[in-house]
Amino acid sequence: MQSLAIAGLAFGLLVLQSTFAHLVPLDLFVPNAALAVILYMGLHDYNAGRGAVISFAIGYLMDSFAGSPMGLHTFVAVAIFLVSRVAALRLFLQGWLFEILLSFFLALLASALLLGLRMLFDEDFGSLLLHLKIVISRAVATAMVAPLVFRAMAAIERTTARRKSDGR
Repeated sequence: MQSLAIAGLAFGLLVLQSTFAHLVPLDLFVPNAALAVILYMGLHDYNAGRGAVISFAIGYLMDSFAGSPMGLHTFVAVAIFLVSRVAALRLFLQGWLFEILLSFFLALLASALLLGLRMLFDEDFGSLLLHLKIVISRAVATAMVAPLVFRAMAAIERTTARRKSDGR
């Protein structure tokens, strides 16, 4: 049940993200809120196998929404989940400032991976400088919405934990 709630939250965030992308010129400040869901799972005590499967599903949804080649966001989503899992094991920091900073750096890493893969496989890539501006501005936007997404994920955890304790 918790996995479905997480996938539903990610789907809703992707719908909001794609709607917001049409309202903002040049896609500059469009946050990747679904990435924040993946980061939350990596930073908290989620089973690595279950988290990787949910990250795979979210990445597949991201590919579907973006219209990108299948597997591009899927690969990056699972990789970011695993990197954030390692960061959670190595760094024992908590709080909203840590969430914002780590979300910013991992959003930069995810965007750099996507950009590098697109440079390899896309014949009509465009201006690298424009892509770098978009990457940095999206990382800032993702870092700003990450605490809100983290609170929504914590609410899902509390709700499912309460249902489990009630025996439902």
